[in-house]
Amino acid sequence: MADDKELLMTMMRRMMMIRRFDETVKEMVQRGELVGAAHCYIGEEAVAVGACTALRDDDYITGNHRSHGHPIAKGGDVNKAMAELLGKITGFCRGNGGSMHLADFSIGILGESGIVASALPVAVGAALGSKMQGNDRVVIAFFGDGASNQGACHEAMNLASIWKLPTIFLCENNQYAVTTNFRDTVAVENISDRASAYNMPGVLVDGQDVMAVHEATREAVARARA
Repeated sequence: MADDKELLMTMMRRMMMIRRFDETVKEMVQRGELVGAAHCYIGEEAVAVGACTALRDDDYITGNHRSHGHPIAKGGDVNKAMAELLGKITGFCRGNGGSMHLADFSIGILGESGIVASALPVAVGAALGSKMQGNDRVVIAFFGDGASNQGACHEAMNLASIWKLPTIFLCENNQYAVTTNFRDTVAVENISDRASAYNMPGVLVDGQDVMAVHEATREAVARARA
């Protein structure tokens, strides 16, 4: 896998695209050219890209409030993404969603939400739909360390396990929920340790290693499709 030049080039291009996109967003916010909140994904590019390149085009993802990286990693149009942030009709959601609500159903981007953990039940619903339709699409639910403490997160994981749904819960632990370190709110050593409570495999991966993320996701996808 590490010798797949085309895959590596795709990963590099998408990571650089996300980085430059959010650097531009940051500059625009500082100049007062963007209105409202804009949570940048700078420094986490390897997670979204490593994971999304392990998916098929018809697989699904859901994201969170720090949402620019996930749609771009899934192959979303950066011009539509920027247009959405600017409130233009040419955006993903015709300018109505803004920074935290990018969606493109045509390539499996089910959307993000500014409400912490609220997209996880949506991911489980999409996975249930896949199972009922008899296809083998999988869903990745991206969420943060702060969301891991929300009831919606645990309810979603519990249902996914009970109903054996093709859902991959991918926690991006950037250490802080706003200003609170995750060590102050999480009793286990690693958030991945919680997976065992739902009879799921829990895998700890270095989020700065795009190939490690890709390999771990590829294995999770294979389990989910089985």
